[in-house]
Amino acid sequence: MKSAIIAVTMLFASISFADERVFDCQATQLNKSADIPAEINIQNNPTVLFRHGLQQWSLNVGDYKIDTQDLNGPALALDIDSTPVSVEYIFSVEASTEFELSINVVDHSAKLYYWGLGEKTHVGNFKCEVVEQAR
Repeated sequence: MKSAIIAVTMLFASISFADERVFDCQATQLNKSADIPAEINIQNNPTVLFRHGLQQWSLNVGDYKIDTQDLNGPALALDIDSTPVSVEYIFSVEASTEFELSINVVDHSAKLYYWGLGEKTHVGNFKCEVVEQAR
């Protein structure tokens, strides 16, 4: 338990000092029956790339991309919640929850969920590499 608290503390401390944190995730297991839009193309492009900066963020899921730097794009929101062992990132488009990415702070494994018509669907499990970089 002590190591989990230290890991969470380090995660949040490093976020405050880094310009950008990048979560580059590869699928370890996909839910083949997940009811998600075909244009996301997660089966053929089983990746998640989440860039989280101090003022902006972007999320790529398969072939789908949302980015706060796209001034002509839809209204986006990001909510963050944490537990002693994970950080949940909840992504909303036009005030509707689209995706939830839950990342384990100890081993950087992740679970991705899609919210279609208000129902939470498990898309798959991922293994993430975490990189901090100046932007």
